[in-house]
Amino acid sequence: MRSDQKDRKKCAYCDNLATTVDHVPPSNIFTPPLPDNLITVPACEACNNGWSADDEVFRNELSIMAGSFGGSANAAERLKTTMRAIRRNKRFLKDFVCGGRPVERLLPSGIYLGWGVAVPVTPDVHERVIRRIVRGLFRHHFYVSLGADVEISLTFIDKTKSTWQKSRAVFCNLQPKYVQVGDGETFHYYYGSASDDPTFSFWILVFFRGAAERIVLACTRQCV
Repeated sequence: MRSDQKDRKKCAYCDNLATTVDHVPPSNIFTPPLPDNLITVPACEACNNGWSADDEVFRNELSIMAGSFGGSANAAERLKTTMRAIRRNKRFLKDFVCGGRPVERLLPSGIYLGWGVAVPVTPDVHERVIRRIVRGLFRHHFYVSLGADVEISLTFIDKTKSTWQKSRAVFCNLQPKYVQVGDGETFHYYYGSASDDPTFSFWILVFFRGAAERIVLACTRQCV
C-alpha cells in the first residue's frame, strides 16, 4: 500500500486509525441545514469526541462577539442556541455575567457607535479549536497530516485597530486561494503554501462575515 493511501486511513490529528469523520470547522457554528460543502476529514473516536466541550465554548463566545450588536445575521441566529446552552451551564453563565465590561464601539474608520458590552473569552479554547481547524484544512487540501513537530502560530486580528488591514494585506499579497463554505457568511478562508517546504502554509480564517467578524491569521512550519 502506498504511503499516501495509508495516510488517508489515519486520523487527521493523530496516528490512530480513523473510524469516523470530523467537521472542519465545527458544525455547531452553522445554522441548520449544514452547508453542502462543509469539509470533513478522517478522525478517530477519541479525537472526534474529545473536543465537544471546546466546540461548545467556541460557538458560544464567537456567536456572542459577532452577533450581539447586529454585526452578523448568521451569528445572531446562533445566539438562540447559545443562550439556551448558557442557561444550562451555571458556571459559564456566572463567568459571562460577572466578566462582562462596558467598552466603546468604533468602526475601523473611527466612527463612534456608542457603548457596548465586551464578553469574556477563553483564549486557550479558541487557540485549540483554531489549531485543530488548521490541521483539518491542511489535511483536506494537501492530503497529508501535520506532524506533532509542526508549529502553528496564530494572530487574532483586532478590527478596532486602524492598522488591522495591513496585517491581512501581507498574506493577501501572496495570492492565496479562496474557499467559501456555504454562502460564506459564517465561514470562509484563504490559504497558500510553499513549494520548497511541505510543512509551510498560511491561512486567513474569517468567521461570521460583517462588522464584528473574527479574523485569524495562521501559519504552519516545521519546528527548528
